[in-house]
Amino acid sequence: MNFLLLLGSEFERFLARRMARALVLVVMGIALIAGVATFLNHEAENSSAVRPAYNESCVDETLYQFSQENIGDLPPEFAGFEDLSESEQRDLIGNAWCQDYYIEDRRFHATLLLDEGQYTDWSEQRPVVERHTTGAGEGLYWGLQGILPTIGLIVALLTGGLVGASFFGAEYRFGTIEQVLLWEPRRHRVILAKYLTVFFGSALVAMVASLSVVVALWPTALWRGTTEAVDARFWIDLVSVTGRIGITAGLLGLIAGTVAIITRHTAGAVMAMLGYNIIGGILIDLWLKWLRPWDPLFNLAAFIGEGDTFKWVESGRYHEQVFANTYLAAGFIGLMFALGCVALGTFIFRRRDVS
Repeated sequence: MNFLLLLGSEFERFLARRMARALVLVVMGIALIAGVATFLNHEAENSSAVRPAYNESCVDETLYQFSQENIGDLPPEFAGFEDLSESEQRDLIGNAWCQDYYIEDRRFHATLLLDEGQYTDWSEQRPVVERHTTGAGEGLYWGLQGILPTIGLIVALLTGGLVGASFFGAEYRFGTIEQVLLWEPRRHRVILAKYLTVFFGSALVAMVASLSVVVALWPTALWRGTTEAVDARFWIDLVSVTGRIGITAGLLGLIAGTVAIITRHTAGAVMAMLGYNIIGGILIDLWLKWLRPWDPLFNLAAFIGEGDTFKWVESGRYHEQVFANTYLAAGFIGLMFALGCVALGTFIFRRRDVS
């Protein structure tokens, strides 16, 4: 049988699965609700959203200093300061000294999709590798921590875990794997087609679902916010983050699919992935600290946001977080782990009875 025909058949079956379509629709629905809420919670530039205001804490601190010290050497504009009412004193101090501390800006900045903070020029101001120094002399670059990388990681976990596990688990539950082997008895071709389908299918579902969040929030940036910092580099970063979300979802799909092959059940694979996601990190940070740089989920999370991974290093009675790998190395570790799972799943599938 032609392998491309087999691959096309598997991909068609993947797209027909309700799990994948339901996941995309759920994410789109949540994104739509979030988009409406964000739109209502922000104000346009030509309204009262952007207005200067002095920092109340700054005014309070200045008044306290005035009460503790001699205020005889004040600028000329402060003449008769002691005769003013408290509100007039606060206004005078705020406008003179605390004006630049705080500007209330209720616009939605488009750059929030990629990173926290408000930018006016993404190419010049985007986060770069400026490591936070630690006690051990090395630091960490936390990468992009905006809406898309954060939501994308959740979508990748759900897509890879649920869709990948269900695609393999359903084969054993409904016995369709036996029918496929009657059609194509060469097991290595069957399992390769299934793994490729899960990888590309999970990647496609995750990218579509993640981009739905961008689409839902973009009207707010246009009409209740600002896109002044958006440039070519912004779009390059947005596309690259989306691509890494897809790759992460595909790799997690391979891992979840292998667990489903071992357990022969969708629920078993999902529970195993969920259990590791919840408990694995806790156990590593408490008792298996040496495993932290090799944790596949930890590495894939860093890969999405371009962040560094860390390792625990003893520093007296405590442990320090010290740089371990860049995001590319983290992605490579996730890839190697997924390929190891593929090798294990292929070995089991070829040797074990499917009935």
